[in-house]
Amino acid sequence: MLSELIASVSVIPMLIYVLRKKASIGAFAWLLFSIACLTKALEFLHGKDYVNLCIFCLGALFFVLMAKAIISKNSKTFIEVTAFSALACIVYFPFVFISSLNSGIIELTAYLSALLGKLLGYPMISYGRIIELENSSVEIILACTAIESMALFAGATLGINADMKRKLKAFAISVPLIYFLNLFRNVFVVVSSAYSIFGENSFYIAHNIIAKFFSFMALVAIAYAVFRILPELTELIYSLKEEIIGGVKGD
Repeated sequence: MLSELIASVSVIPMLIYVLRKKASIGAFAWLLFSIACLTKALEFLHGKDYVNLCIFCLGALFFVLMAKAIISKNSKTFIEVTAFSALACIVYFPFVFISSLNSGIIELTAYLSALLGKLLGYPMISYGRIIELENSSVEIILACTAIESMALFAGATLGINADMKRKLKAFAISVPLIYFLNLFRNVFVVVSSAYSIFGENSFYIAHNIIAKFFSFMALVAIAYAVFRILPELTELIYSLKEEIIGGVKGD
């Protein structure tokens, strides 16, 4: 929870930076976000989730480089990226800190996952955030709702400077699809755990290895579709890469 608290606080300087365009504030915002990533990485280390550990460590490094680049060259690119990142955070953090939203999305996801499991022939039952199958139970937590990915794509598609019709189209083929595919992911993990498909470590293998791999591949495919609809987003990311490389070199 500490990492989420630090990240949520970083939204304030992000918004100020977008409005005031002052480099020091932008750099501070992204350094704060980097600290949040490192704190989260330590949580994944403790939980032996080495995939997310690597992702968040690389993310923390990237955000430090971004802060350095903002100081070197405070361009429109950084302002736009900060704007849609702040929007993504604004979508995400209410589900972290508002208990009714938190429990609501978790219990809805558990119910829909169990319903999908039944439709696929598995007698799943959901009790609040718990899904039961064959005397085995799996607890759905916030990360199992895909809210992080949905918030990211919501910010990227709705926060970019582009035609509203194309923005809504990109949103429609990303955010709802991510949630729908995540229900299949939950069913796969519950079934794998209940029937010990991969042996005694079925939950870990299904959840931390196989599901993560296919989730990543699905996000890549969805991102590709979004980039086709919103070439402005592709251009922004390319510009961000050039700006950061320039910032690192001190240009």
